Amino acid sequence: MSEELRTETVLEGSDGSYYTGWEVTRRIRAGDWKCCLRQDDPDRQLVETESGELLLLAPVDPGALPARAEVRLEGEAARVVRTRQRCRRLRDRQYGFPDGQ
Repeated sequence: MSEELRTETVLEGSDGSYYTGWEVTRRIRAGDWKCCLRQDDPDRQLVETESGELLLLAPVDPGALPARAEVRLEGEAARVVRTRQRCRRLRDRQYGFPDGQ
């Protein structure tokens, strides 16, 4: 993994969250995260978070993101955001369906 991650790089964290290269680089530069280890083959990176926990990051294909996540570009920034999905029960109630139908 290069010192400067590409903006469009998407990484899966061992915490189950997804991050873009931009987010990781920004957090390391800001001092929120500290880079502990880098490995080239397989490509992955170990960082220490602000709370002192270790987080393993490995690149994934952006097309393989779960439906609840998407990459959004905002100027120079690229972030992985969780999309909100309405609870089925609330949606059903809104349209007058009883629970379980």
